[in-house]
Amino acid sequence: MNNFAHDDDLSGEDVEDLNAQADVDSAESEAPEYPEASEAHEPARESFLGAFFRKRGVRMTVRIGTGLLIIGTAISIYWNLIPETFDVEEAARYRAELYGHREPDQRLPRGYRTTSVMIHLADQLFTKPGGYMSNDWNPMSKIPDNMRNWEYGYVTQLRIMVQGLRYELSRSGPQSQEHEELRLAESRFNFTHDSLILPSTESQYKEGIRFLEDYLDGLNSATSEARYFAARQDMVIRWLERQKVMLGDYTARLQRNVGPVSYDAGVLMVDMQDLEPHLAGAREADDDVHGFFERDDVFYQVRGGAYVMYHVMLAMRTDCEELFNSAKAMGIVNRVLNELESANNPMRSPMVLNGKEFGYVQNHSMVMAAHLAKAHLAIQELQLQISGGGN
Repeated sequence: MNNFAHDDDLSGEDVEDLNAQADVDSAESEAPEYPEASEAHEPARESFLGAFFRKRGVRMTVRIGTGLLIIGTAISIYWNLIPETFDVEEAARYRAELYGHREPDQRLPRGYRTTSVMIHLADQLFTKPGGYMSNDWNPMSKIPDNMRNWEYGYVTQLRIMVQGLRYELSRSGPQSQEHEELRLAESRFNFTHDSLILPSTESQYKEGIRFLEDYLDGLNSATSEARYFAARQDMVIRWLERQKVMLGDYTARLQRNVGPVSYDAGVLMVDMQDLEPHLAGAREADDDVHGFFERDDVFYQVRGGAYVMYHVMLAMRTDCEELFNSAKAMGIVNRVLNELESANNPMRSPMVLNGKEFGYVQNHSMVMAAHLAKAHLAIQELQLQISGGGN
């Protein structure tokens, strides 16, 4: 017996009711689901940082801070630009006219260029962009510290030049009387390079400049040039010895920037045991290699010293022209100047690179050490030539 009812057994009203219920169920299944009213108007939750930075005061502070950072960085980069080399003859002529010592067409006394260049170099510490920065508290003068290190090497070499002027160039002999102005000038430039107050480094160096100017006045008005600038053969050789010692020191410091030197026994065609006694000292030197953060400091200190040496040597070439020509040494002097000029070429890289000898990356310390080492050898040859031992 069939338990299910057939459609024929249903009345017309029941069929209509079933069809209506089916339509309602179909509509409910196809209708989209909407969130409830309370859920629709509930705001999205915001993070703490998002809410913090949406505040007007915070946004304004961030904008001002970013602007100051950009401006400070631009000023710092500008202050760290190393001054370009200058014309020594033009600087000496300018100072002669400024002090009323000479007319533009008049001959400058012997020694005038060397002394005026030292004054110009000392004065440049304060007139360059940013002024003297080694004793400055301003953060923009400390980061980066390239200029501070350049100034340190600059001042160290300037002291050597003032000492040389006092002890060698201005004296007619080892036992001759010294000039009081140079003694006082040397004491001022030997003052510590980073004193801010009581007394400040600037005040001491500016006093040194005034004493050098007093010496220049005496040199200009002297009836005999030899009384203020003798530049004798033996004294010039002693002065060159000072420069040779400094060049040797610069080269050694740059070598410690480069790092240890490796030895290939196959290339040398010797037994390494035979080289062991000779390599002991080299290994000790290799242990004294400068660290990553010291390399740029040493590099810019050496560049500062080379900058001063180059300009004073340019002035000496003219002031001692008679001596160099008589010794047939002017060609050697020009070789020294060429190497020093190359060592002062502008830096195009924003940082001091320390690549391998023949690698893809430049090694700035090695290049500069090569130029200074050749200048060192040329000065040694120049001393021999002046003393009469050359050809």
